[in-house]
Amino acid sequence: MGLLFNDEKEIKYAVHEEFKNTDNYMVAIKHDNIGKNLLKLMVSDLFYTIDSTRTFVINFNEDGIYEKEISNSMKRDFLLMPWSEVEDFEVIEKNNKVFIKFKHIGKGTGYEIPFNGKIFNDNKVNFKNLKDKNFFQII
Repeated sequence: MGLLFNDEKEIKYAVHEEFKNTDNYMVAIKHDNIGKNLLKLMVSDLFYTIDSTRTFVINFNEDGIYEKEISNSMKRDFLLMPWSEVEDFEVIEKNNKVFIKFKHIGKGTGYEIPFNGKIFNDNKVNFKNLKDKNFFQII
C-alpha cells in the first residue's frame, strides 16, 4: 500500500521533521522468514498479501532503530527500538537489495530494503552511509 499512496518527498519531509536530517533512513518492506510466511499463506491468501506488502521507514541513530509504518499513511509516529533491546542484528546484502534481521525483545523482525523503485531512491546511498557508521550500534 505504501508503494501506491506515498511519495519520496513526503517520506523525506517526515524524516527531516522528526530527526533533522535525511542521511540515516531507509524505506523498507516487511520481511518474514519462510516458516512465518507459509503459516500466513495457509491461514489466508488475503492476510498474506496484505501483511507481506507493509512498508516502513526505518531510521537509525545512537538511540536505536526508529520504525514508522507507512503502508496507508505517513501520519503515524516513529516507534523506538532501543539498541539495548536489539539482539542478533544482521545485515545480508543480495544483488539490488539488503535484508536486515534482528530480534527486538525476543521477537524476530526483518526488513527488505530495495535499492530500485519509486520510493526507494535514497536507500542505496543511505545504506552505504549507515554501513560505514555500523548503523550507530554501540559495540
